[in-house]
Amino acid sequence: MKSYDILFIHPTRTLQKGRTSPRSLFMFLPMGLFAIADLCEQEGFSTKIINYPLEQALDRNFDLKRCLKQLDFKICGIDLHWINHSHGAIEIAKIVRDVNPNANIVLGGYTATYYHDEILKYYPSIDGIIRGEGEIPFLKYCQSFLQGQSLDSVPNLSYRDSTKHIKINPQTYLAKTLDNLNFTNFSLLQNGSKYITQIKDLMRIPTNLFIGRGCPFNCPYCGGGHNAQLLINKRNKILLRSPEKVIDDLHDIVDTYKADAIFLGHGLYPGTYNYFETLFKLIRQEKFDLGCDSEIWRLPFPQKMWYLYSKTFRHEDSSISICPQTLSVRAQQKIRAICDPTFNFPLNQIQDLIRNANLFRIVLRIWFTIGFPFQNFKDLLTDYLFTLKTAIKHSSMKPNYITVMNDLTHASPASPVFETPDRFKVKLLFKTFRQNLEMFKRTKYRIGGWNAVINYRTAHSSTLAIRIWNNAFNMTELPLFITSSH
Repeated sequence: MKSYDILFIHPTRTLQKGRTSPRSLFMFLPMGLFAIADLCEQEGFSTKIINYPLEQALDRNFDLKRCLKQLDFKICGIDLHWINHSHGAIEIAKIVRDVNPNANIVLGGYTATYYHDEILKYYPSIDGIIRGEGEIPFLKYCQSFLQGQSLDSVPNLSYRDSTKHIKINPQTYLAKTLDNLNFTNFSLLQNGSKYITQIKDLMRIPTNLFIGRGCPFNCPYCGGGHNAQLLINKRNKILLRSPEKVIDDLHDIVDTYKADAIFLGHGLYPGTYNYFETLFKLIRQEKFDLGCDSEIWRLPFPQKMWYLYSKTFRHEDSSISICPQTLSVRAQQKIRAICDPTFNFPLNQIQDLIRNANLFRIVLRIWFTIGFPFQNFKDLLTDYLFTLKTAIKHSSMKPNYITVMNDLTHASPASPVFETPDRFKVKLLFKTFRQNLEMFKRTKYRIGGWNAVINYRTAHSSTLAIRIWNNAFNMTELPLFITSSH
């Protein structure tokens, strides 16, 4: 029997039996988990990460309980970062408790932080929750627990004490630098050598290149924006890693793990152009041969950045995405007035992006959100006609570099809409952790999003109307998706 001080488990979306879409497994790991595991290992604790969805993908008959019976461990950390892992995380905690009743089970991540008190109140399998940024708090938790010391001084910790009372320690830790952390120690991950290929083949996401933490923007449905970061992590400013440290990571994932493409883990927007110009220059100097996926978070995106991007990365494996959500000037104006004065995606600048994508031969993905706040029938029709015209014009081009896409959206905890739905003329249909868990438990993931979990309706669209419009967009976008160069 192998023995570890700490076992980390990344949960699947749901533990439902039977066949499921590979993408529904959500095997993509929060990059902070690698940093926490590596720090614990560096401090002398034996550590292992099991990515449950990865194991499912590699072996359909993988049984977590059987796997855990072959291991001895004292602490189990389960990431509950994204809300869609709610059911999976809690069910895995129950399995761990059944197999190893003496292990302490700790959650962490955005969702765990937001719902820390509710989770501890209603789910006795959970012993503690690390709130906010977790590397130092989790390390101090492990040191205190394994040495039999009091947990009262562990920062950012909520926990159930020996008398079953819930105690909430002050949230005082916030990283001041990220350059002392290792985000690419995939050797700690079971089947880590297969992780990079599997996320690219099944999730269609290349290896995440960790850039930094924080966001200056407040997109309505996003639980990772500036205000959400302030609420969850107490972070009020952007913290970027030095470009030289990012290059070190690139050498690790390319030289050691043979990655052939990356996903930039922080967006392109006017405030980061100088940073990425420096990073791209270093990548070229190191002569990396890579594809790259990235996101434009705000406009304008100048032609110079297109040029540098195309000069740095392999065209046939690269893309840039932008999420204007809707082309409605009126809806965008309302968002600017309520929560984000930078929320501006003019049609002429979107058209500039299309021209530059064709000029530099880089795939551009334009994402719409059906059910966006203040979006009425006329707005939906305008967005749909844009999609239709783009499909007619570009799907017949060889090669085609333009794709229009959309997906159904869940209003994330801590997002502007989730916190103040009335300001956006949105009605939340459920809000508690238990409600979210039950919805994700009952809802199977299907490509196209018909059965995706929607937790709201707008002043102009019911959930049924949102689903119908979503399918209409999907059918129109299909020719663009099929004919795009990758």
